[in-house]
Amino acid sequence: MGIEEMRDWAEALEPYELFNLDEVQDMFPAMSRTAVIAGLGRLCNDDDPLMCRPARGWYCRRIQDAPYPVPVPPMVYPHLGWRIAGPGAGMTGPYVANRIHWSTQVPPRIWIAVVGRPPRTPVPIVFTGRSNKRRAELTMWEASLLEAIRDFDTWSEITWPKALDKHADYLSRDWIGAIRSELFVEVADAERGQGKLFRQRCRELAAIAGPTGIPAR
Repeated sequence: MGIEEMRDWAEALEPYELFNLDEVQDMFPAMSRTAVIAGLGRLCNDDDPLMCRPARGWYCRRIQDAPYPVPVPPMVYPHLGWRIAGPGAGMTGPYVANRIHWSTQVPPRIWIAVVGRPPRTPVPIVFTGRSNKRRAELTMWEASLLEAIRDFDTWSEITWPKALDKHADYLSRDWIGAIRSELFVEVADAERGQGKLFRQRCRELAAIAGPTGIPAR
């Protein structure tokens, strides 16, 4: 097992497919860690390499013979950002306000809130750390709505009643995902320093859907 087997594996990958070092090691259990790192290094350092390293410990399949080749394809970073973010992560800041149509302002970068300390990485994404460990129980969508409410007065361009109307309309049309209302409120109550208005708004948004996420009629 060596570089040629690793090259064959890399050639069979889908474009922009991401792996961390541990996942690559699992692909080649007979190789030592040092050999795996050396093999990946060779695949990343050809004139038109098969692989690239968008962040420390992460590797991605490149498209070869591209008309405008770049060391790391830009579309890799959003996927990498969410892989790094971990459980309980959600969209935040102006990014989530725009994505759920509470704001028309388009931020130049993705903003992601993570549970715990934000990652230190060259990935061009704004990471924000949150201390509420119960967020790890939420889906990405649930965590994103929590963030949208948390910073509503900072980033949204509409009134809160209008935001609720939009959410109810989109939910009834199946344009957005539902939330687990009871869990959503429990996690919101565990947020520190947000005050009564935040908790009230979380309850009002959760009330639009039933306890199982079925829109209230």
